[in-house]
Amino acid sequence: MHSSQPRFSPETGEGQSPMIRHNAGPGIGKPAEAPEPAAPKIRAFDQKLGAGHTDEQWKRTPAQTGQGAVHCRTFHCKLSEDAVANMDRQINEWLDAHPTYEVKLVTSTVGEWQGKLREPQMIVQVWV
Repeated sequence: MHSSQPRFSPETGEGQSPMIRHNAGPGIGKPAEAPEPAAPKIRAFDQKLGAGHTDEQWKRTPAQTGQGAVHCRTFHCKLSEDAVANMDRQINEWLDAHPTYEVKLVTSTVGEWQGKLREPQMIVQVWV
């Protein structure tokens, strides 16, 4: 690439100086502000079985006569010590939140729960 303009020489100061453009934009001379912290990308979800399985939507009041279950609540967890302890905590919190519910029957089984993967799970049903 040949130009009719002579090249700039820093020693002699002759020729055309190179064209350098710099756009620093607004805020020149101002101290840099710290960026806002990013929202966490990891979220915790409660273990729930989906819409329609909430006891707040029950129309019949659970009986406190010691006879006959009216409703059932299902809990499930993976087969690990921590997961079973977490399910115990969930069941106890649910019962504490509903002191008028009288437990009539509890069933438990181990079977495959199909989600993204098929994996063995403990399934507990509490009948009130």
